[in-house]
Amino acid sequence: MGDVSLTCDAWQAGNTDGYFAVTGHWIEETAPMQWELKSALVGFTRLCNAHNGERLGQALFKLVDRIGIAHK
Repeated sequence: MGDVSLTCDAWQAGNTDGYFAVTGHWIEETAPMQWELKSALVGFTRLCNAHNGERLGQALFKLVDRIGIAHK
């Protein structure tokens, strides 16, 4: 797999429960000159604290390091 693009979403359910999801997107050559867009949920976590930019960034970097795509 080559490069991976990520999309992220954070939301709050009720007054306390915060969640963070990350989806990976990449293009795969399924046959010579045939390309297919692939997407997969690569991470989902509960955020125990307020989800400000710093905490979201920390959660994202922890996730990409854990699943081994930090270099992509």
